[in-house]
Amino acid sequence: METIAANFHPQKILKNDEASKANLQETTTFNNFTNSQWLHFSCHGSFDLESPLKSALQLAESEVNPSLLTTYSSRYVRINEETAIDLSKCLTLADILELNLPQCYLVCLSACETGVIDVLNNSDEFIGLSSGFMKAGAVNIVSSLWTVSDVHTAILMIKLYENIANKPQDITFALNTVQEWLRKATQVEIIDWLKQKPEIKEKQKENIIKSLSKQCRPEHQPFNQPYFWAAFCAVSPVM
Repeated sequence: METIAANFHPQKILKNDEASKANLQETTTFNNFTNSQWLHFSCHGSFDLESPLKSALQLAESEVNPSLLTTYSSRYVRINEETAIDLSKCLTLADILELNLPQCYLVCLSACETGVIDVLNNSDEFIGLSSGFMKAGAVNIVSSLWTVSDVHTAILMIKLYENIANKPQDITFALNTVQEWLRKATQVEIIDWLKQKPEIKEKQKENIIKSLSKQCRPEHQPFNQPYFWAAFCAVSPVM
């Protein structure tokens, strides 16, 4: 997040335990949030096909003991075999639909399943987290269609904002360019690019380089499969 935030001034980051729904709803923070031009979420996300309004961005303190699912409260939802969340501590689609983001140019949802929609709905409107932010007023939304891993997502996002800085008027083009680059780049090309990015924290840089060096040879293209580069999509409302 710090690497991405370095592109923007002023900036406000809610990290780790700070990124709770209670903190987000605090008056000053909420005013900054709703008046922002750029919003970036780096967290877990989930889409609820049966109840799309329960689709959510998981905030701090939202994970709960799965045993709570035995209660009659609908606020608890299972994410996987080991994890359940308390929707009252998440930013749900129902919450997002109540937001007003009049100045927001881009909402970037760097989380899993944030671009999934309710394909079973019979209406001509698609229902998902992206459409919620559209209704709130965001001009562009970048979101994911499936579960994404940390390493290649970090690379894609850092490169995306680098491209946006060069051509901020076309988010779709910026994303397409970074996807093409990620698909074709060799291990050594990615590592050389990382080494030339002083804004990336050294520890994060070392971890990514170590992972790439361990997984593949210098001439290999570690992210050439669609799973790695095709998860994210850019959408904007039709005017």
